[in-house]
Amino acid sequence: MTDWAGYVAGFHEERPGITEDLLALAEAEGHTPYSWAGQAVPAGGRILDLCCGSAPLREHLTPTWYVGMDLAAAELARAAARGVPVVQADATRLPLPDACVDAVVVSMALMLVPLRETLEEIARVLRPGGVVVATLPAQGPLPLDDLLRYGRLSLALRVRGINYPNDAELADFPSVARLRVVEDSARAFLLDVDSVARADLLLDALYLPEVAPDRLPVARRVVAKWVGHRIAIPIRRIVLSR
Repeated sequence: MTDWAGYVAGFHEERPGITEDLLALAEAEGHTPYSWAGQAVPAGGRILDLCCGSAPLREHLTPTWYVGMDLAAAELARAAARGVPVVQADATRLPLPDACVDAVVVSMALMLVPLRETLEEIARVLRPGGVVVATLPAQGPLPLDDLLRYGRLSLALRVRGINYPNDAELADFPSVARLRVVEDSARAFLLDVDSVARADLLLDALYLPEVAPDRLPVARRVVAKWVGHRIAIPIRRIVLSR
């Protein structure tokens, strides 16, 4: 069984900001995944950016008060270097009082954290009437050409896609006391793969805990063939209210 917690901790200490570096380059209808998430967050108020990583969401929010929280010290250091206020904290034990924030944003993390414990903690710190906006990897929408490309990549890596710990629960978003889903949508963001370096970035940003090291050179040859194409990266956005 994959030690996802250990793998993800090592991944983000070794590659801080890599998720931001990739997704900030992908666009759909004038938005990146980060601006799309920020669009769903009401202006003003107190905002908690949970599992914030290098805090790419901060520039797309207009809070009266903001803090980012994450466990990865290297990610937090990159955010702090830009002047973003951050705190190292576990998503299941937030150092905040009850009902103290107006919105919680969670970018590309709910598929990995202890899900129910994290959602219960979010519900605890969120005020009545508050909003949660979360983004996640999605299975689609994908054009046929990209389905085939990702299929060839999976063959090269000898994996059947990337299976996250919380996939089963997130397929039908869990009901949690005090939180209800008000939106669940997905959008394909297009990455212009204009160089081998950008193709390598796409591969290096993937979580691949079960891939043998000798498969990575094979995978690099596959993604190198994507240069000159725009590759879809599907993202899911979930909005909840308290």
